[in-house]
Amino acid sequence: MKSTLIDRLVEQNKEKPLILGHRGLRKESVPENTIIAFEEALERGASGIEIDVESTLDEKLVVVNRWYLKSQFGIFPWEKSLKTIQDMSKKNGYEVPTFSECCEFIKRNENVIFNVEIKSSDFCICRTARKAVNIIRHYGIDDQVIISSFDINTLLTTRFFHRTIETAYLFRSVDRVVNLEDRKKWSYKANSWVNRTGIKGFLIGVDTLHPEISLFPDNSSEREKLWMKVARWKGKRVNTWTVDTEKELSKAMLAGVRIIISDSVKTGS
Repeated sequence: MKSTLIDRLVEQNKEKPLILGHRGLRKESVPENTIIAFEEALERGASGIEIDVESTLDEKLVVVNRWYLKSQFGIFPWEKSLKTIQDMSKKNGYEVPTFSECCEFIKRNENVIFNVEIKSSDFCICRTARKAVNIIRHYGIDDQVIISSFDINTLLTTRFFHRTIETAYLFRSVDRVVNLEDRKKWSYKANSWVNRTGIKGFLIGVDTLHPEISLFPDNSSEREKLWMKVARWKGKRVNTWTVDTEKELSKAMLAGVRIIISDSVKTGS
């Protein structure tokens, strides 16, 4: 992988991790995953932003978190068209942006890291990832981008259509599901255990690991996780989410994390 803006920013800031605004800002006065939230995060000193990308019913790329949309309007992104989703959000005083609009924003901010978490997936080629890569190329912001996902197929699609863009495997302590009944299945439990090891990311050769902060040791006396040892051996960067307290920040720094994703963009300031 070529040296990117991300590599250079990490190298220049060795004392503290770089902070990316989780969905711009969350749980504050401005709606998350909006241009306003992104602008506010950068004004507060964030080094970049993290966004969620989904495909709508009419196969447009929209920037919204599926669970947020479900809680606000009772729908998932893939159930409605882009226009319907935007019309619904306008009634609440804001507009859900398209992925292209977010890329335009990043294009205007040349020294900003852009973490694109792709949520949607498909059985074979992930259409959301393929479209996202094409849009990123169109705006010429490849150098600033990390494509992250919990889904291996999404990351493989990204790597197939863009050999040099940075990819990151997301994994967490408890996997989320759209249908709660799925958690009772043996396959869910087994897959969740495998995911927590980070092994899928290593097997497909992602550039970076994005484990949840709860998966890190709490202190220096606690045994180091196997995925941490393998990441160091392979020379892979480890970023983490979501870091919002001094204790979580200490855990991240103890593990040598260079980029953190934060809800409030106040941690470590």
